[in-house]
Amino acid sequence: MKKQTIQGVSILVFPLLFNAIFWEEQFGINLLIFTTLAVLVLAVFLFPESMQKRTVQLSVLLTIVSGLMVIVHHSIISQLLHLGSFFLLVGFLHEGSLKTVVGAGIQFAVNLFTTFIGAFKYLKKAIEPLFGGNQIAKKIARNMVLAIIPMLVFLVFFLIFYNANPVFSDLVNNLSQYLSNFFSFTFDELLIGRINFFIVGTYFSFSILFEWGFASKLPRLDFSNEYISPSNESSENAANYQRNEYKIALMLIVSVNALLLIINIIDINFLWLSFDYSEAGNLAKLVHEGTGTLILSIVISIAILLYYFRQDLNFYEGNTKLKYAAYAWIIQNFILVISVSFRNYYYINFYGLTHLRIGVAVFLILTTIGLLTLWIKIKNLRSFFYMFRANTWAWYIVLISLTLINWDVIIARFNLAHTFRANTDFNYLLSLSDKTLPILQENRERLSSDDYRNQLDKRIEHYLKRQQRYTWVSWNWADAEAVKALEVSQTNK
Repeated sequence: MKKQTIQGVSILVFPLLFNAIFWEEQFGINLLIFTTLAVLVLAVFLFPESMQKRTVQLSVLLTIVSGLMVIVHHSIISQLLHLGSFFLLVGFLHEGSLKTVVGAGIQFAVNLFTTFIGAFKYLKKAIEPLFGGNQIAKKIARNMVLAIIPMLVFLVFFLIFYNANPVFSDLVNNLSQYLSNFFSFTFDELLIGRINFFIVGTYFSFSILFEWGFASKLPRLDFSNEYISPSNESSENAANYQRNEYKIALMLIVSVNALLLIINIIDINFLWLSFDYSEAGNLAKLVHEGTGTLILSIVISIAILLYYFRQDLNFYEGNTKLKYAAYAWIIQNFILVISVSFRNYYYINFYGLTHLRIGVAVFLILTTIGLLTLWIKIKNLRSFFYMFRANTWAWYIVLISLTLINWDVIIARFNLAHTFRANTDFNYLLSLSDKTLPILQENRERLSSDDYRNQLDKRIEHYLKRQQRYTWVSWNWADAEAVKALEVSQTNK
């Protein structure tokens, strides 16, 4: 079957599917159904050549994993990261030669924004093959496509005036009341919302199924050379500049190494070997301001080393001292990462677990990967593109791995199972997702006031009512288990 025919069929099917499984539903099995079908159409029929690339295969795997986690955990992070991974995968499939995550993101973003321009141009070509050789049907199809633009513009203005002018909206409502006697419907907000929803689904489907070619004309962030080559400059001025740059770089890196050594010795003694909460002073300041400052220090260190090892200093004769000083700086930054981890651990031990404190740990993991790739870059004469590609993929993989855990449930269980030096923050626990409601219900006696218990009861009541409205397309394991546990607890009251 021709690619154009597949696109024509898909552009009719996908908006209808989008409307059928997402309207007034939550994300659940419906999201995995939609994204999986879209990936199958793109990978098997429209861009099969892209599936031969390892980057695309890895992106497919990460998208599937995150999609399954939407069903298992149904957390906000799993939903957002699955959608993000799906968008990146669409970008990779449209342009299989892409190597970086950022490049794929730009590919999809440009395609999304240019869909409005390109959709009407190609809709006619996509629909015509569906009518075979029937000239009358083709003529009708062409006229229908030509009518779409004025119809959409008319609909936009109609909706604007309907919402902005109460007299006009009353007139439309009165007219719809008369028409309902014949057609049994009313032109109310529900119908308007359904029409808008269908338009969004159609637009979204176009941006997935069609590659308009605009993104391929943009300057690429994907370069082929992952290794550094010496420049061809051999003049005396170039040699003097390189010599001076070497001296400045060596002086800077050695001096900062000495300063960082003092900081690391203090941290090892204070944080690693003999930490005492009573001597820590303002723990919040130690963690919030101290952690932010140290992370900034690590980022600046990486930027400086990237700058000095960008090209010719890698080939400068006698640069051994500079490389060893750079390696020492990287090692000391590893030690700094461990010190920041200790700060974060002590803060969790004092106040409890939160999303932000988990975020600090994740950022430290990514920073460690950045330092490792920096070491490899200097040692093996890799280019900045290597650093860029390796670290963006690291971000992608690490973020998708976060979907494997329901963090809200972990936070609730951890904070309710431990006694902290500071009081447990019940306001924070009650702000967590609905999947934690059974855990809070089990530990309702730990809630420190009747006001907290009343808040919990209201949330449970609203949650159970909301779940009753959803159909099978919104099903997910986390909600199913939560509803079952809450219904049992309600029965046992």
